[in-house]
Amino acid sequence: MLIYALSFLLGIGLFSLKNTLQISPMEWVVIFAIFLTIFTTFKHHKPLSLNLAILVLGFAWMGVVSTQILSAKIQDNYLNKPILVRGEIVELPEKTSRSTKFIFKASSPFQGRLKLTWYSHYNNKTILSKVPNLRTGESWQLLLKLKHNNGYQNLNSFDYEKWLFYKRINATGYVRTSSDNQRINTDDGAFSIDKVRQDIRYLLSPQIEKKTFSGVINALIIGDRSLIPDAQWSLFKSTNTTHLSVISGLHIGLISGFVFLLVQFLWRYSARLSIMIPAQVIAAYFGLISALLYALISGFSIPTIRAFIMASVVFISIILRRHHDIWQLYGMALILVLLHNPLSVFSVGFWLSFYVVAIIIYGAGQHQEKSWLYRLIYIQLLISFSSLPLSIWFFSVTSALSPIANLIAIPISSFIATPLSLISALLTFSGLTYLSEISFSIVNQSLVYLFVLLEQLQQFDFNQWHYTQTSLIDLALFILLVCVAILPKALKLRWLSVLVLGLMILIPNPKMDDNSVLITTLDVAQGLATVVQTKNHVLLFDTGAKYPSGFNLGGSVIAPYLRAKHIQYLDKIVISHGDNDHIGGLDNILENFKVGEILSSVPEKIQTKALTCQKGQSWQWDGIMFKMLNPEKETSFKGNNTSCVLKISNKKYSVLLTGDIERKAEHHLVQNNKEELKSTIMLAPHHGSKTSSTQAFLNAVSPSLIVVSSGFNNRFKHPAKTIIKRYQSNGIKVLKTSCSGQIDVLLSDTINIKEYRKESAYYYLRQCED
Repeated sequence: MLIYALSFLLGIGLFSLKNTLQISPMEWVVIFAIFLTIFTTFKHHKPLSLNLAILVLGFAWMGVVSTQILSAKIQDNYLNKPILVRGEIVELPEKTSRSTKFIFKASSPFQGRLKLTWYSHYNNKTILSKVPNLRTGESWQLLLKLKHNNGYQNLNSFDYEKWLFYKRINATGYVRTSSDNQRINTDDGAFSIDKVRQDIRYLLSPQIEKKTFSGVINALIIGDRSLIPDAQWSLFKSTNTTHLSVISGLHIGLISGFVFLLVQFLWRYSARLSIMIPAQVIAAYFGLISALLYALISGFSIPTIRAFIMASVVFISIILRRHHDIWQLYGMALILVLLHNPLSVFSVGFWLSFYVVAIIIYGAGQHQEKSWLYRLIYIQLLISFSSLPLSIWFFSVTSALSPIANLIAIPISSFIATPLSLISALLTFSGLTYLSEISFSIVNQSLVYLFVLLEQLQQFDFNQWHYTQTSLIDLALFILLVCVAILPKALKLRWLSVLVLGLMILIPNPKMDDNSVLITTLDVAQGLATVVQTKNHVLLFDTGAKYPSGFNLGGSVIAPYLRAKHIQYLDKIVISHGDNDHIGGLDNILENFKVGEILSSVPEKIQTKALTCQKGQSWQWDGIMFKMLNPEKETSFKGNNTSCVLKISNKKYSVLLTGDIERKAEHHLVQNNKEELKSTIMLAPHHGSKTSSTQAFLNAVSPSLIVVSSGFNNRFKHPAKTIIKRYQSNGIKVLKTSCSGQIDVLLSDTINIKEYRKESAYYYLRQCED
């Protein structure tokens, strides 16, 4: 069963790596060859034939589901303009102080699942319009502005487009302020588990809202983690204890197991009942029901689905009085989860859940002659060590002290916080609010003590280990290393881990030569962030934006990219000017990386020491020449025209980084620096706006390629169509981050250009149409 499950998973995984939904001629040849192999070998090699058939079935199942989702694409005539839409709120809305995010199932004038944000509007601190109290199950008429699913496409960035596909979201957008926004009805009468979860949240709110850890308590009861503050969530992440702050497979296993043991214990007190139905069988029924109820209340997330399926298989085996090997149960659970939702392969929770459960099953079979305490510590250490490859692959960071954190946090969460939270909820439903208040207070206090401990562990400098794997080969070798290292001692094969470690170390790490420079323009939507790397030095030119919601391009795009390139030190940062889309991410970078020097046209806007960028400044790194062309030391320019303009050159080619200069600065540069402007490649001034890229400036620079950093369908309409036509009429090739994602330009003896979105053109990603 386990081998069949892995074959099914492999088929799904192979389809998930495709660039298009269509089956290519080569793929048809491979499929035909597989069927031919099945027919010719079925009689003599039945297991091989069955596994090949199941692999093709997994491939086809993923294709069917993916086609169904993508065929529900919303037509372009409904996008990028105000449109009145009717539909129903599904799932639990996530409310913050400034907005409410929710999933809207549209029914008219089109059908689809929309991810929407409804903002409150302020004038200074005065609320002009407030988001109404939204509840799941309500029908609304809303004036919306929608857009295609879109996300940042960079090395090591969170793939938002893939996440939207996994969540089956057809478009995203926001609610516009309008009198047309009307609640149609509050309840259509249909039963929904999300309504039940919402009712629980509102019923418990008066009891827990003033508790320090009300968000965690809410998450442990109904699986809604939207109320957990960022500070608490960050601490759980930094100590690898996030699985304890929400309903996970561990919690469902503990609760259903506790119910099973309790019912079995009580049932055996009655000889008559035990004769009618064996205690173990009736207890299995109750265990199954409790697992189902808790999984439903949690919202049926991937870890809870997996836990419920595994618990179901165990309890049903007891009810039917059949014995199954634990690995058979594991394989059944894997197949059932993938049949239920093959898109689970895009979920981090899926991989972590099944990987960790496999480690637990293996660890539980080791050292059975030892004490329960020894085995508990062994399994915890085994999980922490074995999960390193996936933690680093998915999060680029792991906690060195997570074994200690989990040894204390697991008992607190499993035996105090979770059961008492559920008991408190039951007491509230029963009207025993005084007892529930006491119980909730105990839960909150236990979490306070746990939080203090985790804060102490977090403060150790060596706690967080940042490392990034960008190659599947690296990941495979890391997992192989772990698997070999944890083999039973009696096999005498652990020495092979040294060999695997040697392979990992010996894998060549490409490094640039002298006179070579890599200029990477990151996809930061409507903004700019460019990383310049020579053989031994790194420069960051601008840092993208920071938004009122707290979302920061420095932390979400730039930092992950730098860590993927194993960069910990920035020799220089250049902030071209003071606009948010160029300076917003700087604070995050300064908090997480060591920096040598900062140059800027607005040093007064930078919290730490910074120098003014000026014409004439120059330096050389590894054969690469850097020269500042703007602004003048004494200049009357203001705003965009004061942008730092930096020219980067090797012996054959050059790149001009222009910031947001406009006509006045361009004219000044042409008049005073015409010879120095000539460059092979230019970063489009001011994102390709109408106020820049004058013909005289283009003539002086005479680039063969222009890179435009701008957001997809941005409200400024950058780059302007007239400017793109001007570039094209001059015979200049144009690349846009909105179309290409991250753009890498390597200058050495030749020019090598890579476009990240095209290099990773998976079938579920937005296709570039402009």
